[in-house]
Amino acid sequence: MSITKSLKTADSLHKKELKLQSHVARWTLKLRKHQQARLLVALLFFISLLPLSVKAQARAEAGLALVLLTVFIFLVFRTKKIQTHVQRLTHLWRFQIRQKKRCLGQVSGRPWKAALEKSAEFHLIPDLGLIGPHSLWTLLDETLTEGGQKKLLQWMSSEPLDKKILQKRQAHIQKLRSQTWFYTKLGIDANSNELNLSTSQIQDFLKNSFVSRHFSKLLFANIALWILTLIMGLYSALTGVQIPLILYFLFPALSLFSLGSVGTVFHQGIGLAHHLTSLVPIFKGLEDRASYHEEIKDLCPTILAEKPSSSAQRLEFILGFLGTQTNPLLHFLLNLLMPWTLTSVYFLERHRLQIAQGFPRCLEELAEFEVLGSLLIFDRYQTQTYPQFGDKITLQCQQIFHPLLDRTRAVANDFAFTESKSLGLLTGSNMSGKSTFLRTLGINQILANIGAPVFADGFVTTPVKIETCIEVSDSLRDGYSYFYAEVRRLKDILQVAASKAPVLFLIDEIFRGTNNKERQIGSRAVIRTLAQETTALGFISTHDLELTTLEDNNPSLLNLHFRESIDDQGKMIFSYQLKPGPCPTTNALRIMAAEGIKVEEA
Repeated sequence: MSITKSLKTADSLHKKELKLQSHVARWTLKLRKHQQARLLVALLFFISLLPLSVKAQARAEAGLALVLLTVFIFLVFRTKKIQTHVQRLTHLWRFQIRQKKRCLGQVSGRPWKAALEKSAEFHLIPDLGLIGPHSLWTLLDETLTEGGQKKLLQWMSSEPLDKKILQKRQAHIQKLRSQTWFYTKLGIDANSNELNLSTSQIQDFLKNSFVSRHFSKLLFANIALWILTLIMGLYSALTGVQIPLILYFLFPALSLFSLGSVGTVFHQGIGLAHHLTSLVPIFKGLEDRASYHEEIKDLCPTILAEKPSSSAQRLEFILGFLGTQTNPLLHFLLNLLMPWTLTSVYFLERHRLQIAQGFPRCLEELAEFEVLGSLLIFDRYQTQTYPQFGDKITLQCQQIFHPLLDRTRAVANDFAFTESKSLGLLTGSNMSGKSTFLRTLGINQILANIGAPVFADGFVTTPVKIETCIEVSDSLRDGYSYFYAEVRRLKDILQVAASKAPVLFLIDEIFRGTNNKERQIGSRAVIRTLAQETTALGFISTHDLELTTLEDNNPSLLNLHFRESIDDQGKMIFSYQLKPGPCPTTNALRIMAAEGIKVEEA
């Protein structure tokens, strides 16, 4: 998608946002009026009860009270319905705002801290801006559950996949385009039902047995003694033979004693049911849609077969029998007469085992569908340019740009490695765009590696491992200096490149942490080594213009640059356009002078 088209999409979304804002305001006012009317009717109802307390016969007053009670009940249900509608409209309104901000390259407001906590130490996160308040994560994430978040993180950080798998993902997204509103509605309904994101807690509940290993013996003893007590009572009633009274107390004593071993089961079941019930709208929607939509059926076969929404309903049904614990007297009487609680616990544990067999796979399918759903919304509102994957390692892009920049200021660039070139040496003035260009390539290659569309008019690449050395920081805890941390990172890049695995390396300001002489010696060595690797493509930015002479003896090296121009008032103008060849200009002294630092040129 071009920058111009992105801005047009943002304008269209802004109009929809204003309409939704108007709807939210109108329905919120209606909700407030209904709430006020409900309160007024409730007061009138209580006032109408006063004559009934002093008159023996007050048919008119009784009729009025009945009418007011009927109106109050109607307003209660009507208010609840309007409140739900307002919540859904509000979530949709916020969704539209989020998409508009993404199209404009602004901070979308999508939560990101939980994703950062779940991610391992991964240098691409700070180097390419993968996770943060304004990051690739906040641009992509429309997942619904914790499992979906983990799956999206896994896709973003995993090793590159085979191009056939990525092409299959691309096909899934394009075939699902007709289901964009369906997935959007799933998210709106989930939010309005206060969805608990913790699917990992469901896994924990399913892993651990609700009962101890001696439960089956205890259950058998209770049932056997109960049946024996019934037989004794029936025998005594039919024959008139008196059974010792103490024998009738054996079962109640064992039954009440056994309750201690299953005292926490009800609360465990309630915990599992709570998390499962929050997922029911999502699973139910997928089950219904998969029954007639072939693409969703292919993506969610276990969900369609297992029907987890029905499992959650059966769980609620079983817990209804255990719910007698909330009424101590009823609970005591039922367990005196029969093994009520132990039998209910048996069916609960059996149902847990049934759920545990297929439910983890259901959660896995849901998580994958959530990521595809996020990419589906990304495809709808952000970009529909899908990368093409070549058989050989290559990189060609037309009008590629950085998606996290203000779209009114972003600049797109064209670039292509010819067959003999594999290393781009970027030179240029300060603030001219070198670092941004490296991040632009890195972010778009990440998108290509997960099967998503990219921010360009055309993008030809190969699934490659991305190695970066951009945001290097020292580590006081480990005793690393900045320079040592940079050397370690560059060593890792050289090792990956030497392994002959396809790799895209992005190195910004190589060896900036040391003096000019040693920086040039080290830079020349790294550049020569990387230029000789046949399965590595990449870019190195530097301020050392002397390094551009390496192109003469290294046929795989390509000099590129960014630069500025000076207007009539002496102000620097940056075009941010990538140009061939070494940079002919510098601006460090000019920047120092502009900021009031007195310098004398040698």
